[in-house]
Amino acid sequence: MNLQNYYETVMELTHGIVVTLDLGGGIIHGNSELEQLSGYNLKELAGRDWFEVFIPKNEREMARRALFESAAGPDRGITAFAGRIRAKDGDTVYVNWNLKPLTDSNGEIISLLCVGQDVTDLVLREKGLLRERFTLLERNKELSCLYSLSQLMGEIHKSMDNLLRQVVDLLPTAFQNPEMTYARIRLGHKIYETPGYEDSDYMLKSDLVVNNEKRGTLSVSVRNDAARPGFIEDERDLFSTVVQQVVILVSKRETRLAKQELERQLRQSDRLAKIGQFSAGVAHEINEPLANILGFAELALQTPNLPKQVATDLNNIVDSSLHAREIIRKLMFFGRQLPPQPTFIDLNDTVDQALRITESGARRGDIEIVRDFDLTMPKILADPQHMKQVVVNLVVNAIQAMTEGGTVTIQTVSHDGDAYLIVEDTGPGMTPDVLKMIFTPFFTTKDVDKGSGLGLSVTHGIVKAHGGLIQVESSPDAGTRVEVALPCHPCCREDD
Repeated sequence: MNLQNYYETVMELTHGIVVTLDLGGGIIHGNSELEQLSGYNLKELAGRDWFEVFIPKNEREMARRALFESAAGPDRGITAFAGRIRAKDGDTVYVNWNLKPLTDSNGEIISLLCVGQDVTDLVLREKGLLRERFTLLERNKELSCLYSLSQLMGEIHKSMDNLLRQVVDLLPTAFQNPEMTYARIRLGHKIYETPGYEDSDYMLKSDLVVNNEKRGTLSVSVRNDAARPGFIEDERDLFSTVVQQVVILVSKRETRLAKQELERQLRQSDRLAKIGQFSAGVAHEINEPLANILGFAELALQTPNLPKQVATDLNNIVDSSLHAREIIRKLMFFGRQLPPQPTFIDLNDTVDQALRITESGARRGDIEIVRDFDLTMPKILADPQHMKQVVVNLVVNAIQAMTEGGTVTIQTVSHDGDAYLIVEDTGPGMTPDVLKMIFTPFFTTKDVDKGSGLGLSVTHGIVKAHGGLIQVESSPDAGTRVEVALPCHPCCREDD
């Protein structure tokens, strides 16, 4: 057997790919295994550049350099490396190569002998296992996130703000690159987001629809420089689930708060009704003897030649009786024993008349009363005496609060068919704890001889009896603003 036949026999008997390349990368010889795996026959390959035929364009230079640097090593022994080739049909074949430089009698390298083993099945199985491992890891992160989210749903003692902040902090941990992933919840005017959040090219975003009403959005953003093509399907599914959970969380919490508020209002209404009944009963019982005391004191004052001290004492009795009668009148208001007698009134004129009662007290306290009336105000259907009582109560409260002087502004506004009375002062304001209690009967921050704690309760009752609303805004060192809204519908207007 000549050398050529021997060489070809060895190539055919070798299990695996055998190929010989010249120093330029040209194909000199190959075996049938190369034909079978590549889809080319040896005639097609003879003389062609190995890298041009089998290596993707963007990898050719790197592969060529790696191959010939290995061959040019100092020991010129067998070098092992892993690579891949592109078959004629476009499939990728993974090969573990052994490279041996062939030399002439002078020791000069004349060609490269490459013997390779097809490991495509093994590589694909490894990649499959890696994908499964990656999927399991990601799934584990997602399940951990959902479990933590379910725990948050059960923490009803926490505030909505606290829960939503925890949700946005938790959400990035379930994604591929937590350190590059950010979350944001926008609910109404409030925003909860992880530090560094900004919109990017890689985003998931969904509306938060609670009871068929769009209330905000939930979004997850991945930083633009993150090495990722997008979101995997499991991440999208997780995001959709979190959106649903946040909607449920908001809906349940708002339903619970609404129920609590309704229960509070029912308790307050029941308490006020009982206090009102009690107050009305007490007022009736005291009113008659008080009228007798006042009447006899006034008769005694008409006695001629009264000693000065006796006259002073009788006047004190009259003043105290009048003060007590005013308290009883407020009790009657509060107990709804003085029902409103509505008639068409000019609100501006009624307010002005009430302010005249308070002007002397304002001057003594170095307080300026500013009127700002809406001259387009239509007449409203209301009890004039009750409306005066409302104005006097609100303005007197403001005057008494400003012990060092200030300004009380009284404004009337007509808007969308309703009439508004606004009383605003420059006083010290109220703390949140005091603000919560202002409509509670007999609650007062004043000295015992300066207030009964019924003024705002009576005001609230009068406004409510007229079908209106009252709202108070106040904070320490920022004054107080009271806004009364009264209905002024066209059907209630006086015919011209």
